[in-house]
Amino acid sequence: MPRKPRTTSPTGVYHWITRGINRQGLFHFKDDYQKFLSLVKDHALEFGILVHHYCLMPNHVHLIVFSESLESLSKFSHFVKRKYAYYHSKTKGQSGASFERMYKCIPITDDSYLLECARYIERNPLRARLSSYPGDYLFSSFRFYAKGEPNYFLTASPGYLGLSEDEKARQQLYEEYVCQSRPQEEYANTKEFEG
Repeated sequence: MPRKPRTTSPTGVYHWITRGINRQGLFHFKDDYQKFLSLVKDHALEFGILVHHYCLMPNHVHLIVFSESLESLSKFSHFVKRKYAYYHSKTKGQSGASFERMYKCIPITDDSYLLECARYIERNPLRARLSSYPGDYLFSSFRFYAKGEPNYFLTASPGYLGLSEDEKARQQLYEEYVCQSRPQEEYANTKEFEG
């Protein structure tokens, strides 16, 4: 059965997700994460993609990106995944696919949804119990937004910029927004890990 055509975002912003084949690990060492981010940076520049947020988990990746066309996003995805799969196979001494064949590409229609999506992906390490504070996890965009840490390839998202005209106030508001505990999330997380 052929897949449904991808939906174009009216804002040009997308939540991009890719997973390891059969949910297997993609990243095993710090160098692996850095290699993937380097490929994202290079191919984002090549295909006119702006990266707003990211979170690299051991077996999957979330990006929030701006792309003027689905064709450019498709080319970006192809080259990032293909080159990382080659690196992954070579360094791990294994053959076969590294990624699930298709990536997900969810349109983000407005700035409030963009912020909510950013919060969701930057809280992934907390849900997976890899960290108890988003800023302690090394492979996400959280510290760029909440702490003003320089990042060599991120472009500040419109949702974030709309929080305040004052940079320090924006950082504080963003940190509070992402770190705020929501009872329904805590309940869902507890049930998920109980089995």
